[in-house]
Amino acid sequence: MQANVIRTALIALRILIILFGCIWVVSAINSDDPNGPVERLVNLNLYTGAVCVMAIVGFGIYHFAQKLATNPKRAMGALIGFVVFFLTGLIAWSLAETTVTQAMVASGAVVTEQDVRIADASILFIYILGILALGSILVVEGKSILKNWL
Repeated sequence: MQANVIRTALIALRILIILFGCIWVVSAINSDDPNGPVERLVNLNLYTGAVCVMAIVGFGIYHFAQKLATNPKRAMGALIGFVVFFLTGLIAWSLAETTVTQAMVASGAVVTEQDVRIADASILFIYILGILALGSILVVEGKSILKNWL
């Protein structure tokens, strides 16, 4: 029963994100302001990222609480996942560049160091999470191969 509710909530969230994205893109393209589409699409990326992070944290907290109530040992895995997620974000934020280049302001858009840092940290965050995911896949598959081989 709970699995169906979670699955339905995730499907509704995906549909909502896609719908808002389509509406936002159409409104950005039809904007009268020459810089409107670019600024609106940048805002769309920021809002979508915020919604995704809220969904990750929300469902993570839900699963952590659920596991804590039923099986506290398995809840540690969820807690470790949270810690890795937030540490990865802090690492990405600390490594992010803040240099505003000439190419960024060539269109006349106002670009601040904070905008550059958010964009760079987001990219680094995705790269680090991808590397961690690849590493965890390799470790799990390596253990499986060694277990079957020995």
